[in-house]
Amino acid sequence: MAIQFGIRPVAVPLSLAAVMIPAIAHASWASYRPPANIGRPGNREGAATRIARPMLLRESTGDTESCLTEPKQTVVALVPRDNNGLSSTPTPTLYSFIPANRGATLTLTLRAPQGTEVYRQERPAPTAAGIIGWPVENVSLKSGVDYQWQLTLTCTNGTTVLKTVSWFRPVPLSQSQQQRIVQAKDAVDAFAMAGYWYDALNQLAKQRLAQPENAQLQQKWQALLQSSPVQLSNVADQPLLP
Repeated sequence: MAIQFGIRPVAVPLSLAAVMIPAIAHASWASYRPPANIGRPGNREGAATRIARPMLLRESTGDTESCLTEPKQTVVALVPRDNNGLSSTPTPTLYSFIPANRGATLTLTLRAPQGTEVYRQERPAPTAAGIIGWPVENVSLKSGVDYQWQLTLTCTNGTTVLKTVSWFRPVPLSQSQQQRIVQAKDAVDAFAMAGYWYDALNQLAKQRLAQPENAQLQQKWQALLQSSPVQLSNVADQPLLP
């Protein structure tokens, strides 16, 4: 068997080709293409104490006392490595990994670029570790503006606060983008290649929740989170909570 790479064919043994073909077919799921110059500082992962790290992280800070039952786990915002992403709607669903805990409250806050709080909601944290989606609702946001979203986990005894700080930019799809996505064989892949992180992630999450036993969807989810522009291998295999 020969597989074409560039202009030169490469001979591949059939035994090896049997392994490579699924990987090649799978590669598009790792092809999230972030828009240029969209990176934002912040913290996309939670840690017990503040430590020196590069600016573009998804890490949070907090006190050392904790209601977390797995000390090595922390809150993680599911955003790309550059800590920002596009959304075709001003009310995206924001995903985060929540660590196992003995009782905590989650607070989602949105802030405009000048720091003004424009949205705040609270809900109990799930006690089991897993990834949750939080739909943003009943708020009017402007297109083309970067909004900061903060997810704060507070233990019910008040001892621990973990906070992630990330961003999203609402940008409506152009007519040509809408057509490409409608015509695409796979809308998730079309959103990812167009740079719409929050849409791609949400579409795939809804598919997984509808088919929780689908191994192929699980593999696609892991490929997206492990891709080079994202690099969230530490939570790629965590369960998606309804």
